[in-house]
Amino acid sequence: MQPTTTPPAVFETAPPAYLFLGVRMRVLLSARQTGGQFSMIEGVVPPGGDGGLHLHLREDESMHLLEGELEVTIGEERLMLKAGSSYFAPRAVPHRLRNRSAAPARTIAVMTPGGFDELIAQAGTPLSDQPPAAGPPSPEQIAQLLQLAEAFGIRVIEPPAAVPATAC
Repeated sequence: MQPTTTPPAVFETAPPAYLFLGVRMRVLLSARQTGGQFSMIEGVVPPGGDGGLHLHLREDESMHLLEGELEVTIGEERLMLKAGSSYFAPRAVPHRLRNRSAAPARTIAVMTPGGFDELIAQAGTPLSDQPPAAGPPSPEQIAQLLQLAEAFGIRVIEPPAAVPATAC
């Protein structure tokens, strides 16, 4: 989604939440709310969580790690990020996030321009106050996600490793 006009002030007090590849995601601000300028998403990556090696053709990804630690690969660089660290992954550069620790990692991601939130809404499982009954994605769900990702300008180079059933 390309930026349109300057949006009015937005206050989100009840962001929608989804389970997406085993990661709890709350869409704090959507592309629709920001006039397409950006999407802001909170993620809780469970131990063993893996986003797969992928690249975005339409947006840049910035992330700040609030809690925990993540192994982050961007291009040829691989670093272990701890709480308080941030990264920037430009569009068309392969990147991957993995939680190799025993504790969840909590992040805030900003995608510019916005639109990634729509992929989460379409491919994720909506969450309420009750934890979902589903475990890791099935091979069929991964195949559907790969097709949908292409439609959103995301190329999956290496699919995510299996996410533990206790990912919620």
